[in-house]
Amino acid sequence: MKPAAFSDTRPPARHWEKRVLVAYLRMMGLTQHAAGKAVGRAARTVRDWEADTVTWAQARGAAEARWLGELTDAARQTLLAAIRGGAGDLALRVLERTVQALAPATQRVQHEVGHGLSSLLKAFEGPDADPE
Repeated sequence: MKPAAFSDTRPPARHWEKRVLVAYLRMMGLTQHAAGKAVGRAARTVRDWEADTVTWAQARGAAEARWLGELTDAARQTLLAAIRGGAGDLALRVLERTVQALAPATQRVQHEVGHGLSSLLKAFEGPDADPE
């Protein structure tokens, strides 16, 4: 059975599952050495895998599809638990971003657009504000 990341014409890369796991570990912040050690490969091998940009992009995509969805779900559960635990500031930030009526007012800056540098100098009342 072929992994879905490859078309029918291209065979899967050697050690595909290890590449996907290394891609995930690298996205989670591990060094090349640590990620390689976790799957039984040297850092040099991980560098070679990353240098193959097409296959590496496919491995990263497969890793995201497999595991980052679970991390997002876990983050949502943690957020909900923190809010239920009384994290008022966090709750307010979530509400401000999700409920339009509770969003803070946008700041509007009004300024007059003039001609060239003289308008900027007039704004700051500089002695050279007169363009002549």
